[in-house]
Amino acid sequence: MEDIEETLKEIKEEDIIWIIYIFLVIFALVSNYFEKEFITKRKKKDEKTFRSINIFIFSVTFFIYLYFVIINYKHIKKLDISSSFRDQLFTNASFISAILFLIGGTIALLIAIFGTDEDNFAIDFF
Repeated sequence: MEDIEETLKEIKEEDIIWIIYIFLVIFALVSNYFEKEFITKRKKKDEKTFRSINIFIFSVTFFIYLYFVIINYKHIKKLDISSSFRDQLFTNASFISAILFLIGGTIALLIAIFGTDEDNFAIDFF
């Protein structure tokens, strides 16, 4: 019964994450608007706005990806010797996937913070 309650709790948390993603999509559309404005008019204010929005978006997604790494790690810890090969395979694959998303999100966040251009990853302190 405890596993069912835990699973239902995780599903409720994932529902909240999906709602957050809806807002992130809206923020991304607003960011794209300001990026287009910057590209066409070259106003620094527009550049600062779209970069700030992107940093916010990637910061939020970083924590979402971190949440999934933690949840998947908990699932791995619940595995025992009697767990089927299929359960072990999928649980470990989900964990690896979550780690890769976290790495990708971290890189995107660093690009948004330190990049001089969206396609140029330039960190000044290296």
